[in-house]
Amino acid sequence: MTESPPADNSPEINPAIRAMMRAARDMLRHEHSLLGSLGLKPLLLGAGKTSFSLALPERFGDGSGNVDSGFLTVVLDSLFGLTVFTAMKEFKPIATINLRADYLREAACGTLAVCDCICEGIRNEIAYVSGRLTVESDKSLIAIGSGAFMVGTRGPSKGSRL
Repeated sequence: MTESPPADNSPEINPAIRAMMRAARDMLRHEHSLLGSLGLKPLLLGAGKTSFSLALPERFGDGSGNVDSGFLTVVLDSLFGLTVFTAMKEFKPIATINLRADYLREAACGTLAVCDCICEGIRNEIAYVSGRLTVESDKSLIAIGSGAFMVGTRGPSKGSRL
């Protein structure tokens, strides 16, 4: 993944968050087998706004030649989370509180898609994100979604089964 400079009218990302985004990029490339397999390419990395191009692989098909909607939900959740990080002034861990995804059309396996996300705001340690997933070639809408993320969560404790 490469970083795009922010648009002239968008605020600069905090250097600590930019470093975290580099670490996230490396993790996606090397350690997160799902997202690492999607050919994820950033189109925009700005303060509270992201856009990624990705491939919808056949291995996540639903048996009818289309990508499974559960897979799309995981993609939205992951990219929404990355978008929250770009909106924060300092790095804090996050966790998904809720996620809603509505599917407007099926997407064929092998489709190149674009996921545009925006962090609408962070209030009382809750970040609110929305986004859309479209077909890259014709911009047709595949899914829209929104989510809320708790900011400042602790990781699992030792011995936790979760």
